[in-house]
Amino acid sequence: MMKISWRLGSWMLVATILSGCGGDSGSKPHAEKKLDTTTRQASPALAMNDDETPETGGVVPTSAIGEPSQKSDVDEDETRIAAPEKNSPEWFILQITRLKLRPLGDEVDAFSQSPDKQAELRRERNEQLVNLATEAIARTHKNKTEAGQRVFDLAVHHLLEAELQLALTGDKEHIDAIYEHASSLYERDPKSKAAIEAGQVLISFARLNAQRFGQQEPKWLEEYGRLARQFAKSFPQEERQAIPILLAAGQSCEFHGLTTDAIQSYATIQEQFPENPAVDRVTAILRRLNLKGRPIELAGPTLGGGYVNAAEMTGKPMLVVFWTTQAQPFVRQLPHLRELLGQINSERLNVVSVNLDDDDNESAVQTFLETNGLNWQTIFQTDAEKRGWNNPVATYYGIQSVPLFWVVSAKGTVVDASNNVQQIEPLLRKLMISRQTPQSEQK
Repeated sequence: MMKISWRLGSWMLVATILSGCGGDSGSKPHAEKKLDTTTRQASPALAMNDDETPETGGVVPTSAIGEPSQKSDVDEDETRIAAPEKNSPEWFILQITRLKLRPLGDEVDAFSQSPDKQAELRRERNEQLVNLATEAIARTHKNKTEAGQRVFDLAVHHLLEAELQLALTGDKEHIDAIYEHASSLYERDPKSKAAIEAGQVLISFARLNAQRFGQQEPKWLEEYGRLARQFAKSFPQEERQAIPILLAAGQSCEFHGLTTDAIQSYATIQEQFPENPAVDRVTAILRRLNLKGRPIELAGPTLGGGYVNAAEMTGKPMLVVFWTTQAQPFVRQLPHLRELLGQINSERLNVVSVNLDDDDNESAVQTFLETNGLNWQTIFQTDAEKRGWNNPVATYYGIQSVPLFWVVSAKGTVVDASNNVQQIEPLLRKLMISRQTPQSEQK
């Protein structure tokens, strides 16, 4: 059993319980921490009477619903919902339901609070939810009955949900907590619903941070990819969940230029789920991501009825541009690209573009090129079934977004690739400026 570090806070009890709940013989039961109901009931968010029923719209735990009462003389159809016994696992789940239904603080309208006050009240509520869920877990972690396991899973769900919100505020204790909960639940039962959900919560934590901070802190993108790969390997039975997670992580890393991490995420699909149809897609993507140093395969019909084949265009460098007339990232970069190309001798550079517009309006594409002063050789598929992302070049290389720029050497091998023209500009200028001197020609 892996040891977990002990930390202050209510999650410490959960880590202790979960890390020991897989043992059968020789393990001592953990002492249950008593909930300080007096203290919590003093809080406006938790104050309630023991005989209080959930507000309208609340969720009453399945196990708390009793059998229909005996038919009375007053109403033969009357049924009774049995209130769970105080301090039972179901009772703590009921308190969680009530707490979630209550407005933040004393005000009926939570939005009247200032943003800082709302954040403080939200943090207090999540900490209370952690405490309540911890008590429910303490009373069910050894219960192997179906009803007991159902309450345990529900308590873990509430615990992880609250811990995630606290971790997203940057609280290190709660960040550590969600990692330790995931580890403990996996050790307890790697195939359990609770262990799978904990793995998903970790991925959500990294994904949300990657969305917020990935540009400035690539470590969150790297962590997103790492956790996606770990989930796929830890829960191979969750193929339907793992593949979309890996694809999303790979795309995020790829978009931010973390090619190595993207390759690892896509390759995990090949390794873990070789029979899944998604393998064809990631094989094409990996062909593109591993293209540097390899010869380019690029050919197709051009606007005006011609045909271009990159294999026949060696002898001078080439720039390949994938684009559409409607892609705003491409349109925004076009002025800089046009300025750059205007400074380069056209006799020393081939430019080939691949249009991925999904309609067959050839004249609109031609008008776009003429309006922007672009005299590129443009691969354009007139066959509707080969338009857009179904373009044979796009499918062969698993292209998922535009613009995309490839710099190809005079020998026909790919030197660099990027979705940002500014990233390839220094290399492109270097290739263009370098001229052979008489001495270099003799060599």
